[in-house]
Amino acid sequence: MIYLFIAAAFFGCKKAPGEGGFASIQGKLYVKNYDPTFTVKTSEHYLPGETVYIIYGEGTEVGNTVKTSYDGSFAFNYLQKGKYKVYAIGKDSTQPSLSMPKETLMEVTITKKKEKVDLGTLTIID
Repeated sequence: MIYLFIAAAFFGCKKAPGEGGFASIQGKLYVKNYDPTFTVKTSEHYLPGETVYIIYGEGTEVGNTVKTSYDGSFAFNYLQKGKYKVYAIGKDSTQPSLSMPKETLMEVTITKKKEKVDLGTLTIID
């Protein structure tokens, strides 16, 4: 009876998306800067020191954040298999106020225990 309980507890537990694994998601954050009316691009470059967010699974709350490195790179390490949403916040050039925040979001699924997913470049407007 005890063996059955231990076996059920061991094999019946499925890890949810989030921290505690061996997989990772990485990428680089790029910004396109515009004048206040969003008509003229003034510069563009990889963005250091900016916050990138991750949501675990089907959740709606931020699971973790990281700051981009000097070259705009970021990484979320030690993740379990599952679905993730990674995003950064820039400005929304389509809104009347021209300064409304806009999320640039990428969805990814980690399918292997030690998978390293490269999102490539995540671009925001500022």
